[in-house]
Amino acid sequence: MESIKFKKSIGSDFKKLPTNHGCRIRNVALAITLLLGAHSGSVSAAAFDSNIVIRGSAEFDSLGSPAEPINAIQTGSLTSIIAGSTSTTTLVGSTVTGPDPLSGTLSQIGDGFGINLNASGTGGAEPSSISPLFGDYTFSIENKSAVDSFVVNLQFQYSHQVEATDTPPLNNDGEFAQSIIGFYKADGKELAFSKIISDPVRGNEKFIPSNPNTNIATGKGGLVSDVGTLLLSFLLNPGDLISFGDSNPDLFIFGGADSGRFSINASSLITVDSVTKQTNNTVPEPETLWLLAIGLISVLTSKRRHYAFN
Repeated sequence: MESIKFKKSIGSDFKKLPTNHGCRIRNVALAITLLLGAHSGSVSAAAFDSNIVIRGSAEFDSLGSPAEPINAIQTGSLTSIIAGSTSTTTLVGSTVTGPDPLSGTLSQIGDGFGINLNASGTGGAEPSSISPLFGDYTFSIENKSAVDSFVVNLQFQYSHQVEATDTPPLNNDGEFAQSIIGFYKADGKELAFSKIISDPVRGNEKFIPSNPNTNIATGKGGLVSDVGTLLLSFLLNPGDLISFGDSNPDLFIFGGADSGRFSINASSLITVDSVTKQTNNTVPEPETLWLLAIGLISVLTSKRRHYAFN
């Protein structure tokens, strides 16, 4: 059994950012800080049941090494939160500093993994572009208990925005910015999906988790964004193992500009929200036995009185 709940509003746009570049960077930095740091103030650092073993990783471009951008800026980070301690791997251009993948075994509520990807560029004498840049998660939840069932809730937070502009338009089709954020089970089942595209010529696209098959975007070019939180709930019976991560990238960004500019920012964070043992008492507690005994005595006494009266 599994279920998905929307913990916060899904598909709500960011407010229109000012055209001032410095202000835009500050707003983006604040959004990512809130996303990757939100767990620390909302959950307690409590260890969950040791029968539940949760392993995972976050990595850049599992298909190969990230490519060098062309006349553009490309950065990113991987984050792991294990036993309440945070580790980070960074990407600048095509250079990765730190473990990739960043992996480990989670042990506390609030532990998890995050990925952040950013790119921007301005066209002119030469085009500006990045090759498709990927981020991938692997995840597994195992119930090692031989008798107990557990419900494990994972919190999936995501935030991304894209922007492409070309004024006046030149070459007609050089500006675009695209971002996809998803989360999948190992069998390919989609648990979360959000796709946004800013394109001044072909038109914008926006597909959100609550309505993944309908494009709700309007206009051509400019800012497109999506942000939300989902609660993914899984029931694990004794001995069960659930695996996540397939051939689909969990984060994907792509963009370019020949005369205008483009910018992309995408982040997601998966954390352990709760681990709850399912109670199923088959042996009566002492208090229950006393109540049963009293009830039986009352029934027997009542029957004796009935026979004596007759």
